[in-house]
Amino acid sequence: MKVAFSSLACPNWPLDLILQKAKEWGCDGIQLRGLQDEIYLPRHPELSGPRLRETKAKIAEAGLFVYCLGSSAKLSVPEDQWAANADEVKDYIHLAVNLNCPVVRIYGGRRPDLSWGDYVALVSERLYRLCRWTDAFPVRLAIETHDALVRARDLSEILQRVPLPTPGAVWDVHHSFRAGESPSESVQFLGSRILDVHIKDSVPSDGAIRYVPLGKGTVPLTDALVELKKLGYQGPITIEWEKRWVKDLEEPEVALPEMIATVKSWLRQVEPS
Repeated sequence: MKVAFSSLACPNWPLDLILQKAKEWGCDGIQLRGLQDEIYLPRHPELSGPRLRETKAKIAEAGLFVYCLGSSAKLSVPEDQWAANADEVKDYIHLAVNLNCPVVRIYGGRRPDLSWGDYVALVSERLYRLCRWTDAFPVRLAIETHDALVRARDLSEILQRVPLPTPGAVWDVHHSFRAGESPSESVQFLGSRILDVHIKDSVPSDGAIRYVPLGKGTVPLTDALVELKKLGYQGPITIEWEKRWVKDLEEPEVALPEMIATVKSWLRQVEPS
């Protein structure tokens, strides 16, 4: 398995610094979810226009990979919002092609006004249409275990409704565990559809959760790695330190090196050479 971190951890860093630190800390690659003040990656100056070719070269020179681009697109939005969300997916697919990135993350979203059956029908039909469009590109769409699909059991129902092999899953171990699923259950439901894995840790706090460094909380992350090993998963393990959304989290230059070392230690135990 590969080690990566998400740019959520370092919302103020320019791309050059992200690449420098990822290489310095021994990562295999990164996930891009926003860059500096721009959450919509295809609009960032370094990821569009004449500078895009230069950015691709920088990533290659650093010996790194962009394993996933994190979009904000949601499949279940009302009809009057669907065209904009579909266009976002297409913008991200084009960017992924230019960066040799194999996966674009999307969301199922929430629609409390719909029955579960209607939600599944809507999301699976739109996913099917998008995947037919993306068949022309070497990029796969992956829905994250998030929103109404936080449980792998529910996400697998969507994926099974789409008669194509290409749609996949981004398994957020934390989200699925907090929703009541064990890692073994999540991996059983998603199997080879898992294209990326997000890991973070937390502890219960006053009826909510509080994020803590990996290994300091109650999420069974090592159990998840064991299950992934059994599956034969060889993709990225992406550290999500959500500094972009939770401002009081520790700074990335302090938090990330420790967590990267923790993941590498876990992987040495799970995948002994």
